[in-house]
Amino acid sequence: MKRIVFDQTKCVGCRVCEAICSLSNEGEFNPEKARIRVIRTFEEGILYKTPVMCMQCENPYCQAVCPAGAISRDGRNAKIVDEKKCIGCKLCEVACPVGAVTVRSDRHAAVKCSLCADYDEPQCAKFCFGGALQYMEEERVGIARAREKSVKFLELQRKEA
Repeated sequence: MKRIVFDQTKCVGCRVCEAICSLSNEGEFNPEKARIRVIRTFEEGILYKTPVMCMQCENPYCQAVCPAGAISRDGRNAKIVDEKKCIGCKLCEVACPVGAVTVRSDRHAAVKCSLCADYDEPQCAKFCFGGALQYMEEERVGIARAREKSVKFLELQRKEA
């Protein structure tokens, strides 16, 4: 199974991911309709950029609480919402631990990342020019994280020497 991985050190906060997400899913450049949102916060003069998106949980709370059975898994194991079944109750929105599910008033249904079901890969990762978003096999995620940490550790070692 593949998933989207975020590397904060590579994110420039351009929000291209939001634009391409809304274009791919809604046919228009409108970040308010994106299934990924870049949250910007300032702390001690430092700008932090963090994308909020569906983590495609192994045991998703959103799916567990849905009384209409509108959330299911597709062939890529992405959790998708069947808008015809969704009753707009917002239980999935409340249950999501990362705030990645939104019930849209114009649709009266929940929307969330489906890993771009209509494409071969998530478009946010494909068009992330800085490489902050990557779509990779789960086994590779741990290896990539370990490599990042080892590079940072070596940099610290060099600075101290």
